[in-house]
Parts: sequence; structure tokens; C-alpha cells
Amino acid sequence: MSTKPRRVTQREIAEIAGVSQTTVSVVLNDRDDTNVRISEETRARVKAALEQATYVADPAARRLAGLDNQIIGVFTYEEALSPESMDFYGPLLNGIERAAETIGWDLLLFTSSPVENGTRSLFHRKTRLRLTDGCILLGQQMVGSELERMVAEQFPFVAVGRRDETAAAVPYVGVDYVSATHALLDEAAARGHRQALYVHRGRDTATARDRRGAVEAASASGRMAFLLVGEERMAELPRLAQATGATLIVAEDAFLTEDVILALSAAGLDVPGAISVAALGEVRGHRAQGRALTGFRVPRKQVAAEALELLRQLIINDPEEWAALDTQRLLTAGVETGETVVDRRPEDHS
Repeated sequence: MSTKPRRVTQREIAEIAGVSQTTVSVVLNDRDDTNVRISEETRARVKAALEQATYVADPAARRLAGLDNQIIGVFTYEEALSPESMDFYGPLLNGIERAAETIGWDLLLFTSSPVENGTRSLFHRKTRLRLTDGCILLGQQMVGSELERMVAEQFPFVAVGRRDETAAAVPYVGVDYVSATHALLDEAAARGHRQALYVHRGRDTATARDRRGAVEAASASGRMAFLLVGEERMAELPRLAQATGATLIVAEDAFLTEDVILALSAAGLDVPGAISVAALGEVRGHRAQGRALTGFRVPRKQVAAEALELLRQLIINDPEEWAALDTQRLLTAGVETGETVVDRRPEDHS
């Protein structure tokens, strides 16, 4: 078992280098946005003092030396606080906040990296990643090269949601959408539905592929025949349902399901009397025409809590011990029965 270095303070480093503690802090955190101007000679002297004190300015050594800040970073690849995104991010951020409060750590929400072409860069020059002991990553789609770099540098982080943007061993906590989709479709099949449409957004993300793969598997097994329809063909849904004999339309998420219901209603079709609908996503709080949507009950607060706990384990353990941790977890989502999927009689399929 390796021996951990003794605790080293910034004051000791400052005394060795013959500089102030403020100067040590600026150099340690790679800060160049302060009013303190530091020459290259002084920076070199501080770094030499760090080495002399058996301290290296990287996250792993900082933890081993007992100089952690007890600050957790939260990075969102997309805007998280807009009205449109709060339905998804709100419960996650709330869960992270509660979990951080429990362990007595502070949260730092990275907002200085601008959203460009719909996404942020984790390694943008303004992102103060090194001020934190570790980071929670949120986003529908993440940048594979950035995840690889985080893994290679052994910087503690946990992504929310299953990740497959890279072959690197990315730590994540997500939801098992495959099992949840199968469970919902099994219930619909038990209620007599045999022909269905699946409306999707065409996203190339891990969770989108999980949902679509489960739908295609159900169709291949003969449990329910599906026609896959992109959201851009929303206006054609009434015609496609009639042409295929579909009695059920399943959509990728609750918002898309609400759009489906509007399209059907505009064509004079009653939901669920004429055709049932369901969402392959969280539906609590979503209603359409006074009815609760059928879909998933996603444990988003539990996902957030487990993600922060996993991050804590990565922070307090040496990277050599990370392999013994369960760093890729999928939690179970339940089926929310709702009121938009009803039984179909045999004559409905004629």
C-alpha cells in the first residue's frame, strides 16, 4: 500500500518560495484574471517550491496533500436554466444541490464558457475547472475528445446519462431506458395494441439510440409492429396511422408527445378514444387535454444524488483505486400508467 504525502499548506510553499500566499494561490490555480501580476521567474520559483514540498499542482496530488477545496463543479453542455430546459435539468440540479448540502460541499456552476452552435466547451479558456475538486457533467450529447482528456488526466468527474461518445472508461450515472421502454411496450401489447408509430427527433445520442433500439427490438420480435417517423412529419401522423392501422403512437419524450396529441386533435382524432399515445420519457407534471400522459417515472433526483456520491468516492480515493469502484451505473425507471393509453378491442384491428 502506497504512503500518502504529508499535508502541505500554501503558507509553507510561500515560505519556501519567498512569496506571498496570494501568489501561491494564483500560480496553483492557473489564474491569470486577477490584479496580481506574476513574472515567469516568480512562477518558476513557486513551482520549484511545490516540488520541494512534495506537492504537484494537479488534482490528484492536491487531494493527496490534503489541499482539496470541497468545491464541486457543475458543467452543462447546453443551457440549463432556460424555461425550455428546466423541465429536464431542474430536478437534476435540485438533486445535486441537496446531495452537496448533505456532505457539506459547495457547488460551482460553470457559466463563463459561451454556448456556440448549441454546445459549450469544457476546456474553454474561461472555464475554471481547476478551482474544483471534481465535476458533474450534464448534457444530451457530450464531446468525446473532452471526455477522453478528463479520463486520461485522472480528473474526478461523473457524467449524468449513459455515455458512448468514446471508448474511454467514462464514469456515469444514468437511466436504463431500454428496460423501461420494453416494460411500457409490454403493457401496451397486453392492452391489445399491435400496430404503432414511433415519433423521434433523430438525435444521435446514447439515450436516443437506446429508446429506438428497444422499439426496433419489439418490432423484430413480433410483439408490436412499428413504423418510425421523424418529428418533421408530424402533420402526416393521422394519415400514417390510418394507412398502417396503428392504434398507438409512441414519442421520444413528453414534449414531443404533446405535439403528437395536438396534431391528432387538429385532424379531428380523439386521444385516447381513437388512438392512444405514450412518451418514452419523464411524464410527471405533463398533461394533455386534461389527461395525465402515459410514459416513464424517471428517478432524476436519485440519479443526481448517486452521481455526486460517485464523484465523492473518486475524489477521496487514489486514482489507482478507481478500478474497484462501480463507475458506470444505470438506474431503473418505472412506467407511469397515465390516462392516454387505453385497451383496444379485437375489432379495432380489423
